[in-house]
Amino acid sequence: MPERGCDMAKFFIRPEGAVEGLYSDEIPLKNLGYLDIKRATNVEFCSDRQEWLVTLPDGTEVYSDTNREKALAWERDYCDNLLAAGYRVGK
Repeated sequence: MPERGCDMAKFFIRPEGAVEGLYSDEIPLKNLGYLDIKRATNVEFCSDRQEWLVTLPDGTEVYSDTNREKALAWERDYCDNLLAAGYRVGK
């Protein structure tokens, strides 16, 4: 089986005890208790441009690629970097 690189889920424990990170079905987070999930970005296909677009909730485009997996990988890196820098979704 090929190696997947460093796609391991990253979680950040905030001073008030909130745990934030990118949701993944690979880790059964529901087993830990109540989940409050908010989107930081969206990845959707644009038929007109024939590309996958990564956008912020306000519609600002931050990345695009014809390859969906590349767009999803970029989204993961982008969000991980924002969260590591202290970004808070919905705040």
